[in-house]
Amino acid sequence: MEQVANWVAPIATTLAAVLVAANLGARLTGLGFVVFAIGSIAWMVVGLATGQGNLLWQNAFLLAINALGVWRWWGLRARYDKGAAAATRATARR
Repeated sequence: MEQVANWVAPIATTLAAVLVAANLGARLTGLGFVVFAIGSIAWMVVGLATGQGNLLWQNAFLLAINALGVWRWWGLRARYDKGAAAATRATARR
C-alpha cells in the first residue's frame, strides 16, 4: 500500500495543481480539488506508513480544504455559472 501511495501522491498532487491553475471552468477546477483530495489521502498513507506525523496531519488539514474546494467549485460556483448563463439567455431574448 505504501509503494502505491508513494506513486499516487506526487502524481495526483501535480495533476491537481495543473487542473486548478488552468481554471478551465467549474467542472475541471472542481475535478482538480477531487484529485488534490486523492493526493492528500495518499500522502496521509505515506505519513502513516513512515511514522511522519507532520505529513499525516498536514494532509488531513489539506483534505478538509480540498473538500471545501470541491463544494465551492462543483456546488456554489456551478450554480453561479448556471445563473449567469440563464441571465445571458434572458437578455438575448429581449
